Amino acid sequence: MNVLRPLAGIAALLALMGCGQVHRPEAPADASLNAAQQPAQQLVEAERRYQLRAMRGDTLSLHHQELQRFLPPVVAGFVHEGKPQGESVDLGSVRYSTCEQRYRKGNQQLKVQLVDYNGANALYVGATALMDLGSQESDEQLMQSCDLGLPDVRGYATLQKKEHRATVALGVGDRFFVSVESTQQHDTRLVKEVARQLNLARLAGL
Repeated sequence: MNVLRPLAGIAALLALMGCGQVHRPEAPADASLNAAQQPAQQLVEAERRYQLRAMRGDTLSLHHQELQRFLPPVVAGFVHEGKPQGESVDLGSVRYSTCEQRYRKGNQQLKVQLVDYNGANALYVGATALMDLGSQESDEQLMQSCDLGLPDVRGYATLQKKEHRATVALGVGDRFFVSVESTQQHDTRLVKEVARQLNLARLAGL
C-alpha cells in the first residue's frame, strides 16, 4: 500500500472542493455559510473526542495488524483476493494506520478499507469532508447521505452510473474512516450490506 495515498487523496478532494469542481447545488447564503463552518466544527469535535481518549492513555492508532481484525472474514458469494494489506505510519506529528482486503466474485471486485486516524484529526476531517453535503445527482453520479442507524457513524453512498461502481464511505467515532467499494453495481445496496458486517459499533466505542 502507498504510505502517502490517504494524504494525497484528501488533498485532491479538498482542492477540487476549493476550485468548485465538485458539483454542489446552489444553496441559500445561510446554508453555504453553515457548510463552510462544518469542517472547523468537525475538527473541534474530533479534537474533543481525541482528548477524551488521551485521558484514558489512548493516543496512538491501532497497529495495522490489529486493525485487520475488523475486516469482514467472509463476504457471501465472494472469495478473498490475496491477503489483507496494511501499514502503520508515523510521520512525527501525523500518525495513522490503514488496512484493506480485496474480494472477488467472477469479474466483480470488492474492496474494504479501514483507516485509524487517532492522533491525526485534521486528516480525519479531510477524509469525511463531504459527509454532510446532502444529496447530489448528475448524469454520471449519484451521491446520498448514508445512515446505518448506528450512533457515531455517518457517511455517504456514491454510485458512478456509467462505470457501475458503488462506494460507501463512513466516519466512525470521529476517528475511523471506512470505505467499501464494488464494481458491477446498479445501486449501493451491496456496499451498505458489507459495511454492516464490520463491527462498527465496536469501532465507534474505541
